[in-house]
Amino acid sequence: MRYFNQAGWLAIFNGTESLIGRSVAVEEWDETTGTALVVDPQRGALRPVTDYPDFSHLERADQVLAAVPGEAGAPTGRTKASREHR
Repeated sequence: MRYFNQAGWLAIFNGTESLIGRSVAVEEWDETTGTALVVDPQRGALRPVTDYPDFSHLERADQVLAAVPGEAGAPTGRTKASREHR
């Protein structure tokens, strides 16, 4: 399976007795320390991965650079506008 996110990295966590192992998208990097930051859903804020006792490592993810809106039902990627210009 391929993972995509803005930063291009995933934080991998081994899990604890109360949490299962998981991967979390890195949102950004701490400017001072360079540590990866992830969203802490309980705090509603960014938190360094090193604050989590079960943090294991970082893995590369494909980075999203842009998204192009398309028309529903156009599996070839051609939109109504592109078909009208033929």
